[in-house]
Amino acid sequence: MNEGLGTELAAKIGRDAVFQKLDVTDPDSCRAAVERAISEFGSADHLVNCAIKMDPAPLIDLKLESWKLVVDIGLTGMFLMCQAWGRWAIENERAGAIVNLSSNAGVQPYGMSGAYSTVKAGIIMLTQHFAIEWARKKIRANVICPGHTETPLTAYLQDPEIKKGRSEVTPVGRVGQPEDIANGICFLLSDEADYITAARLDIDGGLTSSIFNHMPGRKWD
Repeated sequence: MNEGLGTELAAKIGRDAVFQKLDVTDPDSCRAAVERAISEFGSADHLVNCAIKMDPAPLIDLKLESWKLVVDIGLTGMFLMCQAWGRWAIENERAGAIVNLSSNAGVQPYGMSGAYSTVKAGIIMLTQHFAIEWARKKIRANVICPGHTETPLTAYLQDPEIKKGRSEVTPVGRVGQPEDIANGICFLLSDEADYITAARLDIDGGLTSSIFNHMPGRKWD
């Protein structure tokens, strides 16, 4: 956790934001985060989950502690945050919306990142379960699957050659930016998405659907 960055961002946004230290693997910490939001703003109508841990390794060499850490943060942590927020919303009969962050690695296997990819696949199914269980409570839950996106976690995209190669294999011709993902999140949280739940939104420039574009063989004119 980068507490300094979180505090700095909250200060930059101003009265509309607070920074809360959170351990998503701890149910009490998740509940405290929800209670803080309610105490500061009077309600907690939306929830966005994106906590994850990367620990790449071949599955044959992946340590049990590493597997558990990725699962605990990425999947169990998401479950606990949804549960903590959902309990408050349902008990108080409040409508709301959840957006969980998966990845195109949750749709296609991501070599050397078996724990990460498995967690991201689980997030898709977990989100759909929350969606169907809570639909009559007027709570929507959707999942976003970003493709390669330029963030601090993907520092390798700062290499011009890597970024160029990634852009060339993406149908729209560039790698994603945080704004691309944020726009999708804001839409799914908005009233315009009121009839959308249990849905998966790929924000990847067409990458996940373009596998045959990269297969050698017949060329179509």
